[in-house]
Amino acid sequence: MDKGTFLAAVEAAGVVGEGGAGFPAHAKYAATAETVIANGCECEPLLHTDRHLMIHHADAVVAGLDLLGEAVGANRRVLAVKRKQVEAIAILRAAIGARAIELALLDDCYPAGDEQILTREVTGRSVPPQGIPLAVGVVVANVGTLVSAVAATEGRPVVAKTFTVTGDVARPGVVTAPLGTPLADCLAAAGGATLDDPIFVVGGPMMGRVVDDPAKFAAEVVTKTTGGLIALPRGHHLHLNATLGVDHMRARAEAACIQCRLCSDLCPRQLIGHPFETHRVMRAFASGRELEPGDGRQALLCCDCGVCEHFACPMGLAPRRINQAVKRALRAGDLKYEGSREIEDARTEWREPRRVPVRRLADRIGIGAYMDLPEHDLGRLAPTRVAVPLSQHIGRPAEPLVAVGDRVRVGDPIGAIPKGALGARIHASIDGRVESVGAAIVLAAV
Repeated sequence: MDKGTFLAAVEAAGVVGEGGAGFPAHAKYAATAETVIANGCECEPLLHTDRHLMIHHADAVVAGLDLLGEAVGANRRVLAVKRKQVEAIAILRAAIGARAIELALLDDCYPAGDEQILTREVTGRSVPPQGIPLAVGVVVANVGTLVSAVAATEGRPVVAKTFTVTGDVARPGVVTAPLGTPLADCLAAAGGATLDDPIFVVGGPMMGRVVDDPAKFAAEVVTKTTGGLIALPRGHHLHLNATLGVDHMRARAEAACIQCRLCSDLCPRQLIGHPFETHRVMRAFASGRELEPGDGRQALLCCDCGVCEHFACPMGLAPRRINQAVKRALRAGDLKYEGSREIEDARTEWREPRRVPVRRLADRIGIGAYMDLPEHDLGRLAPTRVAVPLSQHIGRPAEPLVAVGDRVRVGDPIGAIPKGALGARIHASIDGRVESVGAAIVLAAV
């Protein structure tokens, strides 16, 4: 398939990065690169979606990697997976056959699935600060995105998402749900929560959003980037950490940050050579100088992985959330990072001994008890009503193509990319009638 045809199919199908970022795939895949990497590492504890896809859709993963490699002109194609995924590796080897595709087997460390860390692991090259893998000739694609890209070439748009439901639920596993399905329906598919008053993490335990208000949870729906749904007890470490106020975090940083440097020394970005020292951001934040030129601006180099916060800090502080707060303030003031964009190779010498094992990380953040839960196949849901958001991706929200009362079928386009903008198309996820059009298009099954 020629590049233009491939990109047109991916754009028409509304394919976006399914690893969490949601970058429109047709824009990303328009690049030229030396290496393409299929990312099946899924480094967040408790999530099993990529493993499920690699086991049950290995042929599509491999075909998608081939299509992407051809489109970007890559001379190297790599499928990255953790070596612990023995079953998936055997199935992938069979699917690869005689194709010129390498398997890169990684240790079970966090955050192996971060595309900049993965680029370093596979190529030995570090992406420059505030850069993307393309800066070193690499395009990285989540395995789920590749499965969707293959479906796109067959005329099937993105209308559903496969993801993990786990934690304190009766039947943890992997579910496939039409876009716009209430997350409450997905929870029910897992047998419901086994707690009277749970809170939920939408995404992974390290980088996901905590939803602790039942009314807000009732409004949460499945999107193209939904990675997981985790039920936890109210008052869990992750809950308390996520609900700290900025003033409280500042007071704690001022009183308790001992400038030990562990947050910096274990930072995955520093360990690929970035000039990022989280302890300096902490110092600037504690003294109210985070918006001044200098140390505070380093927060813009943070990838939000949470190693500093959930694993490194001996004082139980919140460097990641502080970095996030500083980044929001800097961006609101249109203040830019003004530091070095060079890789400092001396920082990379400690990468091996400072990797964070996933099992130790899980125990540290209080989710070790969920690590070995069974992984049921919860099947595909058939909701009677969905609310399909027009913004499920990086870029401008889609423009609605339907009006109240219209009848649609699964796969019909209901949202278009605004002219001249970065965005993604949106499609009906069920056969239904349009009930309302706003930030989401609500469809009732017929």
